[in-house]
Amino acid sequence: SGDKLHAILKESEESSLNPNGTVRNQSIKGELILRNASKKHRAWDIEIQLKNTDSTDFGEAIIPIRELDATEEKIIKYSAQGPRMIVMTESIDTDSERNEESSLSLVYLDNPQDILISIELENISSVPLNDVKVTRTMPESFAHAEDAEYVIEDEMLVWNIGRLNPGEKRPLSLSVSANISSVDKISAGISTATYSADATISRSKFEKVTSSGRQFSYVNAKEQDRPGVWDCKCVFENKSSFVVALSGATVRLIGRDEPILDVSDIRQDIPPEGRWDSMIKRVESEEQPSFTQEVRYSILPRISVESKGKVSLKEQKLTILDAIVNKRYDKSRIKSYVSSDVEAVITIENTGSAIMNVVRILDDIPGIFNPPSHGQISIEIEGLELKPEQYQVEIINGIQIEEKLVSPDSNGHGLRATIGTSAPLGLRPGKTMIIRYPLHAPDPSPQNKLLSAPVKAYFSSERFGPVAERMVKKPPQIRVVHRRRNISTGKEVFPGGGLGKYEIMLMFDNNSDSALEDLALHDVVPGTFSIENSSVRSSLSGEREASTTKESAREGTHVTWAIGRIEKDERIEVVYVIQGDPESEYKMSDVQDFHGATFGDEVDEDPNLPEWVEESISTKSISANNDVILYPESEEFEEGPTEEPVEETKEEETTEEPVEETKEEETTEEPVEKAVEKNKVEGSDDNKDSIQECPTCGSENPIGSSQCILCGFSFVK
Repeated sequence: SGDKLHAILKESEESSLNPNGTVRNQSIKGELILRNASKKHRAWDIEIQLKNTDSTDFGEAIIPIRELDATEEKIIKYSAQGPRMIVMTESIDTDSERNEESSLSLVYLDNPQDILISIELENISSVPLNDVKVTRTMPESFAHAEDAEYVIEDEMLVWNIGRLNPGEKRPLSLSVSANISSVDKISAGISTATYSADATISRSKFEKVTSSGRQFSYVNAKEQDRPGVWDCKCVFENKSSFVVALSGATVRLIGRDEPILDVSDIRQDIPPEGRWDSMIKRVESEEQPSFTQEVRYSILPRISVESKGKVSLKEQKLTILDAIVNKRYDKSRIKSYVSSDVEAVITIENTGSAIMNVVRILDDIPGIFNPPSHGQISIEIEGLELKPEQYQVEIINGIQIEEKLVSPDSNGHGLRATIGTSAPLGLRPGKTMIIRYPLHAPDPSPQNKLLSAPVKAYFSSERFGPVAERMVKKPPQIRVVHRRRNISTGKEVFPGGGLGKYEIMLMFDNNSDSALEDLALHDVVPGTFSIENSSVRSSLSGEREASTTKESAREGTHVTWAIGRIEKDERIEVVYVIQGDPESEYKMSDVQDFHGATFGDEVDEDPNLPEWVEESISTKSISANNDVILYPESEEFEEGPTEEPVEETKEEETTEEPVEETKEEETTEEPVEKAVEKNKVEGSDDNKDSIQECPTCGSENPIGSSQCILCGFSFVK
């Protein structure tokens, strides 16, 4: 036994990897340690030769050190980058039942959701890895069952793997259930692997370590009995506490080129205070010979290499799918048998933390409306309208969602739109997508009462990830209001208190379903009479003010009393007195004709603003459905054909007997304005001469009519 010169290569790795195993950052720190184990002797002329140092920052592969005192230790620090001993990958799949690409999104639900975590280790070095251990932190929202493969230490899961041979792979799996309490991203935990190895990570190795100490060599020459003949040998003495490795010796006689002794492969360790004698060589010389010797030796080194490593995976974030779906119509009431236009607006706000890359809309269009064409539908995000190739739209017959508040006119239609077909939609958290389209109700029947138009949205973040389902909480409602005008008009002439004086009363009684705007009463005063005074009285408010206009005409003076708004069940009476020439011949029948009343639109007492159905009235919303596949098989945009041709269905609907009966009822209850419009349409160039225009309201009436069918004006013959 004896002391040795200790030479150690020690490396330590701390690396961060991406979940797929690629390096994010790597730090390999190394130390070349030389330690003199002798307590009393120095070592000098130390030279260290290394190999495979390309990945290190060693300037030279040969490192000289002048000397080391007894027990002295010298440390040379270095670093390396590139080589690896172990690769770790991790896959988190939030929808593993599909057996497709893994996904990192979850749906915001009350129920726990299963997650599969798969970890794999691979030894990519040429030496075994020892003490391999995998630890994983777990978020509080993850619940996991006990498993024989791992233990729990300090609230971490620990897999004690031990030895991992070169090229060996070790898969680990973990099933957890996640409880989602908010839409914030969930930190899924950090997986870390540690290991040790009897080799360097950088692949650096010792090639040779040489040094010298207190060693002594000489040549012993002993003359034989016969003078001039010498027995010579080389002697090596180790005067230190080190063990010395002797490798070769060469002895030359001064004056000669050829050595008398040349040993190159001794391979002998000389212990402390030990010696080595070479074989005896005979030399003939009359004089005492002189020699030169070279003994090749080195203090025996104790060489070791070791490394340890810690590899951590970048923590993955699980995103949460959630959205608020709203829908509104720009009005809540339309009139029966009156063509109406309504604008529908659907908004989908991303309230989760996951990017929504594909969205599918199922929207109900009530049976009173004609569906929009594809070109009338617009979709925008943050003010930018999507291109047509970014979505697919199809219109099918029959509503898809609502079951209670439906129209008796027809089965309605369903609008299906898949948005994000040619490329990911990229609707980021906090952003809103808006879908707009017009609706036209050509002839809503009064049998429609309260109608609901719910919409449902499916959306996901990844191609094979979970699908969230959200239904509008309060769908828009639309009412068909059956309001008709019911009016009474009249005129009466009474003799006045003197000759040529008459009192005339005009009456307008509003028995309609609502108030009327812009009421005006008209009359014609014969040219020989003048109006002395007039008054306007309401059955609801008493005396009313009204402006009076007069206009001269051939038949007399046209007088108009502009009353304004007349309430429902209100009666207006205009009483005025005329005075004429008492000696002129005048018949009361000359002023008996009523010259009509005009009025405007019906008054809507409440503003016609959007309204929504209460949740308890309409179809209940569904929270989620993960069985829907959103992504189309083909990424090329094609407007899908309707499941049932809309035109054919409309023809079938018009042949149904109840619809025909409804149409007959509609014609019998047709409003006056619509009758006038029909007369206009049906009138051709051939019968233009058979109509006359009312001078008061401008409507067209058949020749021979005594009164205007719109305002009641009496035509003067």
